[in-house]
Amino acid sequence: MDDRRAGRMLTSLNPRRLYHRAAIHGADRIPAAGGAVLVSNHGRLDFDSFLLIRLVLRSRGRLVRMLADHMWFRLPVTDRVFTLAGAVDGTRENAADLLEQGEMVLTYPGGVREITGGRFGREHIDWEGRSGFAAVAIRAGVPVVPVAGVGVNSGFVFVSSGRILGRLLFQHVLRLGPQYSGYRNPLAIGIIPVPLPLSVAVAFPLPCRVTYFVGEPIHPPVPFEGESAQQVERRLAEQVARAMWDLIDRNGKRLPPVSS
Repeated sequence: MDDRRAGRMLTSLNPRRLYHRAAIHGADRIPAAGGAVLVSNHGRLDFDSFLLIRLVLRSRGRLVRMLADHMWFRLPVTDRVFTLAGAVDGTRENAADLLEQGEMVLTYPGGVREITGGRFGREHIDWEGRSGFAAVAIRAGVPVVPVAGVGVNSGFVFVSSGRILGRLLFQHVLRLGPQYSGYRNPLAIGIIPVPLPLSVAVAFPLPCRVTYFVGEPIHPPVPFEGESAQQVERRLAEQVARAMWDLIDRNGKRLPPVSS
């Protein structure tokens, strides 16, 4: 991967960094060399990942390789943008290959579920038991670095669930297949004060401030006697989630639990 070319692409996206007054705190906790898995929370800005990658590049001089949704590599324009910015199809194999080469990868375990399940102005973690990032980190023997994005849910107000528009866009227009049947496309209000499908409104967010808080690297745990590989993965994933919530509680506003 040509870091300079990726840097130029990220620089072309720089207006978003300025627009959102994006900043990163604790960047010195990101390893200066060697493989690492950066884990963050997804938000309504959706493409805030490029903000984070640009900030890490500026502060640490390292290009983070984003593990992106397969969908982006099936669409002509986004395929080129994501590839030029250093992103790869988010498979475990791609992650393992990059880590073996001493590169850092960025993943969002919550995916689209985390985007659509959040609330305006509140930070949210919803990994639905996903621990693939932990499995990859354990096998590669690299640390996991929690990065909490504060403000990433403040770019849009959702005024619909997006289920109907989601089926229309992902199933009928883009024809992405049944694995995308749960993806939503809610009506959203950003800087343009009328509801638009998020797929359109995503280019016009509110000028919310976005700040990333980096936690201490978490190294793969030593297995307990009789502990299975899956149990070790879950234990690491839960430890990272707790670290993420701690960063959010100290620096942002978490989504309150739903009353039963």
